[in-house]
Amino acid sequence: MKKLAYLMAAVLVMASAAMAQTPGEIMKAGDSLRDKYDNKGALEMYRKAVAADGNNLDAAARLAQCLVDNGEDLDSKESEKFYLEAVDVASKIIQKSPGLAEGHYLLALATGKLALFRGGKEKVKLSRAVEQSGRKALELNPNHANAHLLMGVYYREIANLNWALKAFANTFFGGLPAGTNEDGLRELKKSAEFYNLSVRVHYELGKTYEVMGDKKSAAAEYKIAAELPLMDHMDAKYIAESKVRLRSVE
Repeated sequence: MKKLAYLMAAVLVMASAAMAQTPGEIMKAGDSLRDKYDNKGALEMYRKAVAADGNNLDAAARLAQCLVDNGEDLDSKESEKFYLEAVDVASKIIQKSPGLAEGHYLLALATGKLALFRGGKEKVKLSRAVEQSGRKALELNPNHANAHLLMGVYYREIANLNWALKAFANTFFGGLPAGTNEDGLRELKKSAEFYNLSVRVHYELGKTYEVMGDKKSAAAEYKIAAELPLMDHMDAKYIAESKVRLRSVE
């Protein structure tokens, strides 16, 4: 009986080892789920990958991005906790590898999302942090398409911020970082150079041209965005909005 018990235990150990997945295999499973826009399932996989290897920065980066994706999917007050965790994960990436552009980009992205849930004073502080992290990402990797996209949107929003918030920032924080619609357009065009099939990039270019009064160029960008294939979990939303905006500028 003892020999049988030992044999069964050995079989179970071997079976368990065969079923065990490496962090890389777990990440691939997460990637597969994310490609199907199952961000909730992907998040579970990326958490497992990070738990299996806390020094795997690729896994941590995927986790931070997926946390943001889950927050965007919810689009509610519940999103805030995902953005807070994404800020924490991105900050840890930077601590371990300050020269990695992706960590700074993800911190800028998550901080920008978090700023949507903050008011007045803290929103201004977070806004300055977004600019700092975004510029650092581009300093480390000038070809980072998503960082150019982020900064393009950031500069446009800063340029068109309501006067009351600008006055608040000037009074208590010495103003906001400089940013114009032209700065935003430059960054978005740069992003398009690297990622011309991005629905979001062309949608944001359309919005920027629109606020600058160039309806012809805005219409051209909205038309491109509306006709591109889905490649991201938010693309359906941006395609729908592009179609609506296209009708308004034609």
